[in-house]
Amino acid sequence: MIRYFKKLWQMRQRSRGRRDLSAGFTMLEIMIVVAIGAALVAGVAVVVMKSYARTQVKLARKGVGDIVQGVSQYMIDNNTCPKTLEELVAQKYIARPAAKDPWGKDYKMACPGTHDSDTPDVSSSGPDKADGTADDILSWTQ
Repeated sequence: MIRYFKKLWQMRQRSRGRRDLSAGFTMLEIMIVVAIGAALVAGVAVVVMKSYARTQVKLARKGVGDIVQGVSQYMIDNNTCPKTLEELVAQKYIARPAAKDPWGKDYKMACPGTHDSDTPDVSSSGPDKADGTADDILSWTQ
């Protein structure tokens, strides 16, 4: 056993003077690894952003539905339409976050509705934040 360690020590002492050329990476190898990593991150980012956009639209549809349900419950309890969304929030028919759509704009409400007199009209301007465009989220088309 002692002979083994002595021989190992001698080999180590001899190799200290020489530099091992295979011990590190070249700049090209490092750049290739970085490029592959960047491509993977970019691909994941594209998938995540598309999923995030779809989730925002789903949340807006849910918010419109929650407001319609809150207004309907308010009308049952009070026999009248609420004047504003803030009135619904104050009386806890809807939660504070439901008063704004996922893009930070206020939902719009008309009570009684012009499309159906039994339910209120609630809308969100959608991802482009402009009213009257194709991406609007409307309670009367859901």
